[in-house]
Amino acid sequence: MIFFGVMHLTSKIKTIGKEEQATSSFREWWTRMDAKLFTKAIPLEKEADHLLDHDYDGIQELDNSLPPWWKYGFYITVVVAVIYMLRYHVWNTGPTPEQEYHTEMAAAEKQIEEYRKKAGDMVDEKTVTLADAKGIEEGAKIYAQSCIACHGGKGEGGVGPNLTDNYWMHGGSINDVFKTIKFGVPEKGMQAWEKSFSPSQIKNIASYIKSIVGTNPPNGKAPQGDPFEDKTDNS
Repeated sequence: MIFFGVMHLTSKIKTIGKEEQATSSFREWWTRMDAKLFTKAIPLEKEADHLLDHDYDGIQELDNSLPPWWKYGFYITVVVAVIYMLRYHVWNTGPTPEQEYHTEMAAAEKQIEEYRKKAGDMVDEKTVTLADAKGIEEGAKIYAQSCIACHGGKGEGGVGPNLTDNYWMHGGSINDVFKTIKFGVPEKGMQAWEKSFSPSQIKNIASYIKSIVGTNPPNGKAPQGDPFEDKTDNS
């Protein structure tokens, strides 16, 4: 038993010795690396030989070199700055911040335009407002293709009612006109156009019809429905 105890103790001592040796080797390696790459500090035993003449209130300055990591970092920034200047301001092979700004703004404008197109198709008979001049112009083109057979080329009426007077059979507000076009009036022979045109197109048609009220074209059909006075301003 005593023999095995001594053997075990000897083994533990050897293990501790190896660990201390490994720790000591690591410390020596780290000291060398620190001196070469990080601080390059003067060893404590040699500091007295590197003190400068500066003395302020008993505080002296040590003539240490700049840390290597700082110097190498500075050199890298100089190289990057030269490459940047050549690429963006001499060779013009890359976009400058100003050019990137204009490119991104153009892309943003395109996204806004796409959103507006989609937003235009979110309109319904409750939220519709009068279209702008461009929308009214587009509405006139659709009207000429799909509506003149019943309402005449200038809205004077035919099979359908006159659209230029102030009398309306199903309401004369922009909301009413939009709703009439969208759902139609099947019992009067007017089809629903919601499957043929997008909400934005129906808005444009309704806005065009509102724009021709009061034009009084020749050969206008007699008024039908009830008089309507539009007191709202949806423009």
